[in-house]
Amino acid sequence: MQELPTISSSTYATNVLNLGPNGPTGLVGPTGPVGPTGPIGVPVRMGGFVNDHSDLSDIFANMKGNNMSNRRLVQVFIADPNDNVPLSDALLYRGDPQFTDATDQELFFEIDIKNILCDYNEKRVKFIDKKVKERTEYLEPAKIRDLKMVVVTIAQF
Repeated sequence: MQELPTISSSTYATNVLNLGPNGPTGLVGPTGPVGPTGPIGVPVRMGGFVNDHSDLSDIFANMKGNNMSNRRLVQVFIADPNDNVPLSDALLYRGDPQFTDATDQELFFEIDIKNILCDYNEKRVKFIDKKVKERTEYLEPAKIRDLKMVVVTIAQF
């Protein structure tokens, strides 16, 4: 049985531009950056048109190349996804943005989750379980595995 919260990742900013001496490089179209199909269906590379999509795979492979490290600016959120918890109390933890090279799982272990969960459970057991109609029943204390953790990548370097 898993004793960790559900951990997922989210990306706040995903565009990476090489701001070298000649300015931004990469795919550029008449209205700005383009994807594999472009804004009008024709990808454009600096200096000319791309004839087929085989050239695009090389470009995207180079963009993901070895020059990207695992250093990133992230912010961690931990929430209780239970619908019976009011929105104002559902967010247990919102970390400050931090520059790190740790994985999402390593970031979880840097958080003092035991104290956060103990403080939260004092409030949680006072919330009414709305699914039980015939009597007033309160929520049980949350376990770590009931929580959801999202690591938002603000920027990657």
